Amino acid sequence: MKFFSKVIFQFLFFLSSANSAELKLVSIDTVPWAYFDAEVGVYAGIFPDIVRELEKESGHKIKISLTPYARINRELESGRQDCTMLIAEKEREKVADLGELVFYMPMGIIAIKNSRLDSYDDLYKLKISVLRSLNITDQFTEDNDLKKEFDTGYEMGLRKVLHGRLNAIAGAIPTIKYLAKEKGMAEMLGEPMILSLKPIYLQCSKESKHSVFIKDINLSLKKIRENGVLNDVVSKYWDLSL
Repeated sequence: MKFFSKVIFQFLFFLSSANSAELKLVSIDTVPWAYFDAEVGVYAGIFPDIVRELEKESGHKIKISLTPYARINRELESGRQDCTMLIAEKEREKVADLGELVFYMPMGIIAIKNSRLDSYDDLYKLKISVLRSLNITDQFTEDNDLKKEFDTGYEMGLRKVLHGRLNAIAGAIPTIKYLAKEKGMAEMLGEPMILSLKPIYLQCSKESKHSVFIKDINLSLKKIRENGVLNDVVSKYWDLSL
């Protein structure tokens, strides 16, 4: 009887293990998208909150990692990470399959107050902080007549604006506005000029060994987007109705 019970237990454990997996999702360390909260010892922000909702919906465990933007594609190419959630790009398409849409990110320019931003031509009057790896639009990225200064993060760009070295910052508008408010700079900046809406997708490694479970994550992401849970998570940090 004990042997029979043990066999049943092992069989049930096997079924349980076969129907669950620990997926590895990686993204970038940028407040409020994702960061490590040292005070409580957990990852915090939009990305970790979305991951927790996906865990609840799918029943799969998901391990979070944060790494510099430049390393994301290598992590996916090697199969060390299963998926990411970021703005899609051509280079990443070589190593990762495009999954479910997360949301659209407003991209553009925010300048100091009283800077006129009625048309693209107004950008030529500005000195703009830009993240080197970020493609806001092809026109903006390839325009060598604009006065651009390349920075490693939005915080650095905002510091330069604060000290008068630059007078505008380019990138993800909700993130820039969030950080500006945190730093007491919200009143310094004017209304943004939106240049594009970039889709953020779940993107999963072609080398992942968890393709069956990735299908579940995609379905769960679609469900929490359609039932409003995803919007509730994002709206705690960002206003996407720009």
